[in-house]
Amino acid sequence: MAASASRRSTSSRAARLSIGQVLSVLREEFPDLSHSKLHYLEAEGLISPHRTSAGYRKYSGEDIDRLQFVLRAQRDRFWPLKVIKEHLLEHGVAEGEEPGAAVTSIASRPGPSSTLQPLRLDRRGLAARAGVEVDFLDELEQYGMLSGERLVYGATDLEIVTAARALAAVGLHPRHLVMLRTSAEREAHMIASVARPRSRSGDSAAQGEAEDFARELGESMITLHSALLRDRLRGT
Repeated sequence: MAASASRRSTSSRAARLSIGQVLSVLREEFPDLSHSKLHYLEAEGLISPHRTSAGYRKYSGEDIDRLQFVLRAQRDRFWPLKVIKEHLLEHGVAEGEEPGAAVTSIASRPGPSSTLQPLRLDRRGLAARAGVEVDFLDELEQYGMLSGERLVYGATDLEIVTAARALAAVGLHPRHLVMLRTSAEREAHMIASVARPRSRSGDSAAQGEAEDFARELGESMITLHSALLRDRLRGT
């Protein structure tokens, strides 16, 4: 867990937080976290925040610990929610209780996506961090590999530029990679078309379910693509 997020979680443990405050605490480590995702996790029985007399959700420090465990298990271990819930129950962690140290440590171990830490870089910072010239970013934008409309770049942008730099070093320049961008766009469209019917307008839990479903579909496609590529490269 990011150190600053840990400090905020500890300092706010005594007070119950609103859903907006919870998002503020956790978004440094989980930048894509949304209201709908929290509502979905609640609907699935993973968390159970206190409700005020007016019906507002209030999250305790234990709720935040539990959320961190669930989100890390999804991100770093690619566990589906059913497995996470069974794991918590097996370890005697019921709704509203704090996950024990042994349980939390499982989800906090480094996983494939844990290297994507939240970043905020300007254009020159992105180029410097990736070890490229600013002109290389222009070339990536020209071929649709990078958005030219952003003032701030994040971890995914850095990953794209770094990978493109490695490919360019062996002669595969951005103009040669257009088919990869096109393939990613088609896959994203396919996932969206399958996930969209699961999101009912005005139902935040359903929207969170659709987001989770799309993420799991994406991970499955990445796994399939990697396996197919390894298979095609076998013997070459």
